[in-house]
Amino acid sequence: MEKSEIYTEKLMNMILDAVDDIIIIHDSEHTIIWMNRAGERAFGTSVEKVIGQKCFVLFGNTTSCDDCTVGTVNIGGPTNKVRRRIIPKTDIECDCSTIPYYENGRLELVVQHLRPVCACSGKD
Repeated sequence: MEKSEIYTEKLMNMILDAVDDIIIIHDSEHTIIWMNRAGERAFGTSVEKVIGQKCFVLFGNTTSCDDCTVGTVNIGGPTNKVRRRIIPKTDIECDCSTIPYYENGRLELVVQHLRPVCACSGKD
């Protein structure tokens, strides 16, 4: 890896670790390869423990979520369908969207963006 790529990766990790939204990156087989610190707090586990796990395991499932969009999105088609998820250990309710990354027409990575739903939404 070139020096500029290393700086870019470190900078992106620092930025994503500073946001309150949960960011999880996994491959096309649902295997987690990265998660930010907000994910650690929300799921009550360390990044090191989730790397290599299937994303659906974090949500207490043994198979892909029923409404999983991974693999059903066509290149150029809509990619950001929002679904509701509840994190088992902490009961945090989140809006979840997936952003697929394709290379040479093949799904390579998926970015999961989970935004906690404010319990005060709709209240004055």
